[in-house]
Amino acid sequence: MKREVVELTPAQNGFLSGILPWFNARSCSVACAGCAGSERVFFRVASPRVGESAVLVVWNSGDKDWERFIAIERDLAGLVPFLPRIYAYDDKHGLILEEDLGNQTLIRRCRRAKGADVLAAYRKVLDALAEWQRVDTTRCAVISGRDMDEEMFLWESDYFAEHCVGEFFGLDAMLSAAWERERMEMAAEAAGFSKVCIHRDFQSENILLRRGAVRMVDYQGARRGPAGYDLASLLYDPYVARLTPAVSARLFEYFTSIAPVKVTARSFRICAVQRLMQALGAYANLSIHKGKERYRDFVPVALQRLKRIAAPKPSFPALLNIVDACLEACGKTGTRRC
Repeated sequence: MKREVVELTPAQNGFLSGILPWFNARSCSVACAGCAGSERVFFRVASPRVGESAVLVVWNSGDKDWERFIAIERDLAGLVPFLPRIYAYDDKHGLILEEDLGNQTLIRRCRRAKGADVLAAYRKVLDALAEWQRVDTTRCAVISGRDMDEEMFLWESDYFAEHCVGEFFGLDAMLSAAWERERMEMAAEAAGFSKVCIHRDFQSENILLRRGAVRMVDYQGARRGPAGYDLASLLYDPYVARLTPAVSARLFEYFTSIAPVKVTARSFRICAVQRLMQALGAYANLSIHKGKERYRDFVPVALQRLKRIAAPKPSFPALLNIVDACLEACGKTGTRRC
């Protein structure tokens, strides 16, 4: 499918001309390079003549994550090789120019790869995750000053309850006192796990494979949190259908053999429950309020994976009842979309 060609504004052209010696508004191509769940939009600017390219991020510089995005790359660029280099930014016009990491995301690699190649790709990503978790968080004030604490974990389950259970499914009556007790207990337990540097949205669309190396984008949510959180984001990622229980188990075993901080089966399970609740809240919110309909497709998958995690003993009965009711509502549509 041919990508839509984008016409930049005079301010954007001026920004690029002042930074890129090879940029020419007439000869360079500009195409949409994707958009995030947030309001950011990405454009790939390329010069066929010199074989160079970069990515222009258009973003509201008033967003609280703007400064975090810039500061994390600035502080960690010399410590880890994963983040795209930021060449320049313009607060006034909400522009960031960064390194072009290509479009080979982990999910795209997995769609074409054989089973053994999928496992090899994921092991490489897990090697990178272990290195990321070893980062000295005191080197970055943005990360060291933000923890996945009890309040944050409660926010995740509340986000799930409000947008997914309530707004999306209309099942507010399922949010009982038992549910409140259960989510508070989970949040308290999760907050007590040992903390490392986490990405916070470590899933297949935010991981790129560039010239044999693992790179990470959408990192502005990075903070200190449980070692099992990013691992759960990766291994229970609803975007990747090939993450069967058997595959996830093999990858979990591999990571625990290299992890800098011990991840127990229990801590991993709690983190996975928390992460999937957050994802379900996001899918519902984005589809209802942001017009991003594609996220509806991932609601049933995420619910099924959440049920798989919550079901073993000791189970989370209130959460299981909610998940079963949501899955039943999905089933009534007659399709995989809710």
